[in-house]
Amino acid sequence: MAMATMTRCEPFRDSLPLLARPPELRARAATDGYLLLRGLLPRDDVLSMRALVLAHCRSAGWTDVEAPMLSGRVLAGSPPILEGQSEAWACFYRLLYSRRELHAFNQHPALLAACAALFDAPVLAHPRLIARVMFPGTARWTTPPHQDCFYIGGTAQTWTAWIPLGDCPAELGGLAIAAGSHRLGPQPVKPAEGAGGHGVAADESLRWVADDFSAGDVLLFHSWTIHQARDNRSEDRLRLSCDFRYQDAREPVSADSLHPHYRGPGMEWSDVHAAWPADEPLRDYWQRMALQVV
Repeated sequence: MAMATMTRCEPFRDSLPLLARPPELRARAATDGYLLLRGLLPRDDVLSMRALVLAHCRSAGWTDVEAPMLSGRVLAGSPPILEGQSEAWACFYRLLYSRRELHAFNQHPALLAACAALFDAPVLAHPRLIARVMFPGTARWTTPPHQDCFYIGGTAQTWTAWIPLGDCPAELGGLAIAAGSHRLGPQPVKPAEGAGGHGVAADESLRWVADDFSAGDVLLFHSWTIHQARDNRSEDRLRLSCDFRYQDAREPVSADSLHPHYRGPGMEWSDVHAAWPADEPLRDYWQRMALQVV
C-alpha cells in the first residue's frame, strides 16, 4: 500500500469566507500550507467536466453503459487501468488532453480570482495540467506522501489546486494534507511505490487533515506541503480529479511546466491544439506573457 498510515487525522478548515479578507487568507495559508475553499466552483461547471471525462472513459470501454454515466461505475470484470502504464491509458489521455474544455477549466475565473487573492499578484496558470482517473482496487498505486516541488521546479511559491470532479466521500479516497508541513522546507526524496514513483518520509509527528469533498470544492496547497492520496475503497466507482498549478506570474517558472503532461508522441502542443480554432485565446497563451523561464 502506497498510502501512509495517518495516526492523527482532523477535518479541514474551510477558508472560503476569507476570500473577502485577503490578508487573513494569506495569513492562514502561511500557517497551514493549504486552503480548502468549499463550493468555490459552481457545481454545474464541475459536473460538466465530470461528464466530459466520463464520456471518454465510456468510449474507452471502462464504464458500465447500463449505469448512469455520471455514476462513474466501472464495467464489471474490467481490470484496473493504471495511469501512464498502458497504451489504453495513453490513447484515452491523448484524446482527453486535446479537449479545449479541460484547458478552459484550468482558467476558470473563480480559480484565477482565488489565486490572485492568495498571491496578491498577477497569476500564471501553468498549462501543464493533470487529469486523473483512479480505479478501485488499486491501493498499491495510490499516490504516496510527497511534495509537489520535486515535480514542478521553478518558484517554491507555486500552489496546486486539487479539484475532485464530483462528490468524493471517504470511500472514494480524495486527498490528505499534512497541515503546516510546508514549514519543514524541501524534504529528501526517495523511491516510493505508487503513482509518481517518488515520495518523502511521513513520520508520526505530522498532523494530517482529510475530509469528504463535494463537487465545487477546491483544495489549494503549497509546493512544499506534504500530501498523499487516499485509497479508492469503493467497489465499482472511478475517482476523478484534476491537478492545476498556479503561481505569481513574476516569479520563475520551470520550462517543464510549460509543456503538456506526459509529453511524448501525440502529446506536444501542436497535437493538443490541432483541432482548435487558429484564433483560440487559450492556444499558447503563456508565450504572450513576460515570464522568467528557468
